Amino acid sequence: MKQVISLLQEQVKMLTQENQELKERVNQLESRINKNSTNSHKPPSTDGFRKPIQNSRVKTGKKPGAQDGHKGTTLKMIDNPDLVIEHPVQGLCSCGCNLAELPVSKIRRNQVIELVPRLIEIIEHRSEIKVCSCGRVHAGDGQIASAPVSYGGRLKALAVYFSQYEYIPFDRLQELFHDLFNLRISDGVLVDSNELCYENLEVTESEIKDRLLASVVSHFDETGIRCNKKLEWAHVCSTQNFTHLEMNPNRGRKAMDAIGILPNFKGVAIHDRYKSYDSYEMEHGFCNAHLLRDLKGISKPSRTWSKQMHSLLCTAKKFKEEGRMDPVMITKVEARYNLIVKAGFEKEPEPKPCKKGRLKKSEAWLLLEMFRDHQNEVLRFVTNPTVPFDNNQAERDFRMLKLRQKISGGFRTRLGGAIFCRIRSYISTLRKQGHPVLESIHQAMIGKPVSFAEVLPTG
Repeated sequence: MKQVISLLQEQVKMLTQENQELKERVNQLESRINKNSTNSHKPPSTDGFRKPIQNSRVKTGKKPGAQDGHKGTTLKMIDNPDLVIEHPVQGLCSCGCNLAELPVSKIRRNQVIELVPRLIEIIEHRSEIKVCSCGRVHAGDGQIASAPVSYGGRLKALAVYFSQYEYIPFDRLQELFHDLFNLRISDGVLVDSNELCYENLEVTESEIKDRLLASVVSHFDETGIRCNKKLEWAHVCSTQNFTHLEMNPNRGRKAMDAIGILPNFKGVAIHDRYKSYDSYEMEHGFCNAHLLRDLKGISKPSRTWSKQMHSLLCTAKKFKEEGRMDPVMITKVEARYNLIVKAGFEKEPEPKPCKKGRLKKSEAWLLLEMFRDHQNEVLRFVTNPTVPFDNNQAERDFRMLKLRQKISGGFRTRLGGAIFCRIRSYISTLRKQGHPVLESIHQAMIGKPVSFAEVLPTG
């Protein structure tokens, strides 16, 4: 009888352990299924057509639209219109007076902004050619073209603008040129225009990289994109004033070394904790927006430390925005941070060895280890006034690349990807510094792009 009881006890122990392991496995699978762009590093494109997911923003209670005190804008009249049309008063009054003979007491003005009937003009250059008595041929100064009829620089710049800034595919762009200008522009002209702009921006790209190297704080990120039927990676380095995009077949250090910014950067690098960044000796700052999503992903009623850490980071962000982050407050934040991490380790179940001998760490335990080992990187935005709370600057600079991918897919060739990244870097930098985009593209087409060498570096 004792042997039967002992056997049953052993069997109950084994089944209990197996049941516990199965519960943990179910929790892991459910957690994986429930992950989305708000509680993990997954992009919003993977959310699908499910019910819209609420973001992490706190509602302000403000009504939609302009707030009280907002200064509106309206169209303003100009002093020198291109065309003036007079509307005289003519005819007879009911009393029989001739209105044309009366003096004008007042002029009522109103201006209409309109397209001109013909949006292009054909310019013909006629250069005299004279032959000297000595036999030498002399020609008058004029535009030298490779063909009797060619497209001008502004028209080509507009094609680049629509292609690389508005992301209009070639087929639709050709339809647009036909509807607007009655021109049937070819694929070859569009391709050549983009390549010419790309080649003329080589020095400008180097200037942008130099300014980023001199920045106090720079944002770094990478995202996958299809190119030549393969997965390649677009890398971004950006600040409030500059943007540099570049594509590479690799994601990690090999690509970062080839781009050449990170190996020589001496400022603070803000990124999303991708491991390859750790191999560079510099000050690092983690994107706390990603950490908030990670904390939300592991949150449950019994796990109070994740909610406390989430609240601490949000409160520290608010205090910094309000200018209340003085040395005393920094000390309080760091002390509270350490207490939350310590309490988390006390409440989380310790990792157990798995079949291969390694410790099987839960997602929450790994996140706690990150908070413990990288406190300086997590709280860099607290201790350094120039460091932002998140890496949204890099995310915003990637947004147009993802939009282009959504409209036209990937790139057929690596040259096409390189052309887009260089021209997009130029356009993004232009917009950040307030330069007119179309005119600046035209300057690049004629070999005189906007120079950013004199702009002071900023974080």
